[in-house]
Amino acid sequence: MMFIERAEVPVKEGMEEAFAAAMAARGGAILASAPGCASVRVGRGVENPGKFILLLEWDSVASHVALTKTPAFEEFKALVGPFFAGAANMEHFEMA
Repeated sequence: MMFIERAEVPVKEGMEEAFAAAMAARGGAILASAPGCASVRVGRGVENPGKFILLLEWDSVASHVALTKTPAFEEFKALVGPFFAGAANMEHFEMA
């Protein structure tokens, strides 16, 4: 059974392009290299271009939780954290 992690990320005004570039250059690769991560997709809001969505496909919620305890996740937070305008809204979905 696969799980989808959906994270809505509010990005500081004026920093949207830099966030997108950071995700394309390194952020997505950091997440994709995590054990159990099958895919990473990044999208930008149409009505609200300051909101991004990250869709990650995981083999289990445990794999996602394990990532959060690694140096790679610390690197990810250091890379993209300065762009966040607030906390990400995150949910997990079990896919049939």
